[in-house]
Amino acid sequence: MQKDPINKNKSSKQKSNQDLKENKTEEQKKDSVDKNQEIVNDLKHKLKECEDKLLRSLAENDNLRKRHEKETEDNLKYATKNFAFSLLPVTDNFQRAIQSIPDDVSEKDKLLKNLVIGIQAVEKELDDVFVKNGIKKFDSLDQKFNPEIHQAVSKVNNDKPEGTIVEEFQRGYMIGDRLLRAAMVVVSMGPEKKEEKK
Repeated sequence: MQKDPINKNKSSKQKSNQDLKENKTEEQKKDSVDKNQEIVNDLKHKLKECEDKLLRSLAENDNLRKRHEKETEDNLKYATKNFAFSLLPVTDNFQRAIQSIPDDVSEKDKLLKNLVIGIQAVEKELDDVFVKNGIKKFDSLDQKFNPEIHQAVSKVNNDKPEGTIVEEFQRGYMIGDRLLRAAMVVVSMGPEKKEEKK
């Protein structure tokens, strides 16, 4: 039996239409998958950006917290700075009072000797209060001159090496690890150089 050419043609068109529909459906699926993949990639990128921002914000917050803790600690540690600085002349005057009384006079006069002992006791108590509050005097005599903690008021020729502190006019003090007051000192220029005569 012979097939009808019209039916054959119809069948061929239907198959072709069906193939076209399948191709369109596959293309649509592929386009849909591509779009979905693009959306997923975009969301992954945005998620990564958000994670980075979150990490930066957390790090910044941690840095702010540490800075605040350090500032608070410094404020507590150095809160007494102005008060302590204003008390330094008092301790200087105690020291000057003691130095102004010759040893031989204080040994002869019992009342004067007791006065010196009392002044020394008050000076020591004031020094103890300073130490309890993180304020310490530092020694300068026979040390190498350091412009960060010493203030040179004069220079003299001396047997000691050049740059060595030979006299201290005023004590220096530290509060914690900071300078409260520089020590006023006299610095050696070394031995006097003799000029050669011809």
